[in-house]
Amino acid sequence: MLNCRDASRTQSEQMEKPLPMMKRAGLFVHLLMCKWCRRYGRQIRFMRSAAKEHPEKLSDADPGSLSSAARERIKSRLAEEEKQP
Repeated sequence: MLNCRDASRTQSEQMEKPLPMMKRAGLFVHLLMCKWCRRYGRQIRFMRSAAKEHPEKLSDADPGSLSSAARERIKSRLAEEEKQP
């Protein structure tokens, strides 16, 4: 029986290559019982299809696009989190 971590990895692996029969069966049984892993599977399938439909948007992301004000807000929020017990 797969745990959720293994099931999520197996779902990702399944998108890349065909799985052996026993691994597919184990994933199937886990997904019958676990709504969270079914949800995860729907989400990764959606992201994959969206990326395939709009490949031109993937290169539009600019990692340096945060304003200095946004960076400061993030830094201060992280500092506040570190101070809390």
